[in-house]
Amino acid sequence: MARLNHLWSIMTLKKVLKQMKENESKILNEFLSKTLKIDAEELASLYDEAGDLKTLQPAFDADAVRVKQHRTANSDQYNRGLKEAAEKLEKGIKSKYEFESELQGVELVDAIVLSKVEETKGASKDISKHPEFLKARDLWEKEQKKRDADWEAKFSEKDKEFVREKLLEKVRSKGLMLLDELKPILPGDPSKAAQWKQTFLNDLVSNNFQEADDDFLVLDKEGKPLQDAHGYGRKFKEFHKEIADKYFDYQKAEERSSAGNKDTQGTLPLPKNEDEIEKELRDPAITPKRRIELTNLLNGVK
Repeated sequence: MARLNHLWSIMTLKKVLKQMKENESKILNEFLSKTLKIDAEELASLYDEAGDLKTLQPAFDADAVRVKQHRTANSDQYNRGLKEAAEKLEKGIKSKYEFESELQGVELVDAIVLSKVEETKGASKDISKHPEFLKARDLWEKEQKKRDADWEAKFSEKDKEFVREKLLEKVRSKGLMLLDELKPILPGDPSKAAQWKQTFLNDLVSNNFQEADDDFLVLDKEGKPLQDAHGYGRKFKEFHKEIADKYFDYQKAEERSSAGNKDTQGTLPLPKNEDEIEKELRDPAITPKRRIELTNLLNGVK
């Protein structure tokens, strides 16, 4: 009977861990669906037959479409801004000189100056050299240059933000892949596990990076390659590991190999039934060592 209870506990634990994996996939799918509008068919292509994440290329493609749409929207906004600024300036000039006309831009300025010159006795026949004309033309050109510079600066800043966000998405993707390879010990609750990973990613992307082939260069605050104590450039994988070490403990291979030995599992008794297993896995106070103990027990059954 004790042997049957032991096997039942192992099978139940396996079901729990499988459910944790499915919940994490569900969280990722909901995130990609809401932020990048990826449909169910494309989401399914992210995983292999075993349900493991194999690629994020569809997410990268969807993000490229999103960036293109943002740039188009910003270009439209830029053009609207130019038009609105020009209309505002033209309206001000018409009001100041009490002049009504359907003309626009330089043609409007020329018409206003011409009307004022004709009102002045002894005006010069060469309109382009009249003081009033030169004054109005200079004012117009200054306003146009200032307006163009302001909008170009805003558009350039937005473009830089889009480029950086696209780079950071790639950093997050590789950061999660490398983290999975380290086999971190995560809370049993999928929501808490996702929060731990998000905290780690926020710390990672707070740094500066530059894309280099399939890897990333780690940069300092001035945008120069970050170097170690020996003057060599920092490797992304090593830099990633240093940050991960601040948040996670990891499963150890030597501990997994001895998982089937009940006498080496520590001083706490093993769960006796399904309810005890689920209760202990969901306990937020569970220690990393105890979580490894339960995980190793599952892996030790062939």
